[in-house]
This record gives sequence, structure tokens and C-alpha cells, in this order.
Amino acid sequence: MIEELDMHILDLVQNAIAAEAERIDVEILCVDDRLTLRVSDDGIGMSPESLAAVEKGFYSSKSPQAVGLGIPLLKETAEQCDGSFSIESSPGRGTTVTATFRRSHIDLPPFGDLAATFLDLLVMCEGRTLRIGYHCDGKDIELSTREITELLGGVRISHPAVIRFLQDYLSEQLRGRNDEA
Repeated sequence: MIEELDMHILDLVQNAIAAEAERIDVEILCVDDRLTLRVSDDGIGMSPESLAAVEKGFYSSKSPQAVGLGIPLLKETAEQCDGSFSIESSPGRGTTVTATFRRSHIDLPPFGDLAATFLDLLVMCEGRTLRIGYHCDGKDIELSTREITELLGGVRISHPAVIRFLQDYLSEQLRGRNDEA
């Protein structure tokens, strides 16, 4: 079992990269007692046969060493937490994975270190268009590799000074301004 939700997000983005996606959208939304995780990409997509195999488990097109349990474990966690799971994909059109959870469910895993995960995603997806939207508990964060790259004017996201800045920024944003009072 994957013990933190941010590892599911990381796995889904790695799947999108392996599927040759140029655009990846990560959306985390909390409304009342519902948490929704959605990762969409414009990668190569999957045939109905591949889609069925992915949901069943022990199937991966990434590498021979890949176990292929990320999607089934996410589905199981969502359903165990009174939520739902869906995956939509078709060849040439990309893939969208959506998992919902009841936030108050006792078995809902924590997010883990979202600031570190978001930073990892931004660096991993340099050269791609990654958009991260996080809207939970009064915190609204919108990040885009495209916008960050434009602001940096030629400096890479993976530059150590940029990484330090983003790390501090993300930690502050996810901690929230109310924590400073």
C-alpha cells in the first residue's frame, strides 16, 4: 500500500511522462468532506485492453522493473475511503485519472510532504507544460512550468537557487499564512 497520497500523485505524473505527455494537469480539490485528485495528460493514451490490464494490476509499459500496482492501489484506497475512482483514456488522446475520498474517513492516508512532491514534479517536468492546482483548506496554489520558465528568463527550474526559492515558497504556501500569527 502507498502510505501517502502525494506518492500516488508522483506515480501518476511519472506514468504521464512515460506516455510521452507534453501537457500534464494535476488538480487537488477539497470541497466540504470530499477530496478529489485528478491527473490529466495528453500522452499516447491506452487501448481498452491496456486500460483493463492497468486497472487489474501487475501491468506496466514503463519498464520491465515496474510492478504496475499504482493505479490499483489508488483505486482501492479511494473506494476504501468512501470515494470513487475513474480512469479515462484512448489512444492518441491522453489519460485522465480521478480519485475521490471522504476526507473524514479514518483510513484516508495523509498527503505527505506536498511541498517536496510539487517541487519534484516541477523539476521532473521541466520542458513540459505541467500545471498544478491545489485548492484545500483555504489555500489556493496555482503553478505552471510554463509561467515559471517565462519568469526565469532562461534560468532553468533545476538551478539550485531556483529550487531553494521554490522549496521555501511552496512550504510557506502550504503551511498557510495563518500559521505565522
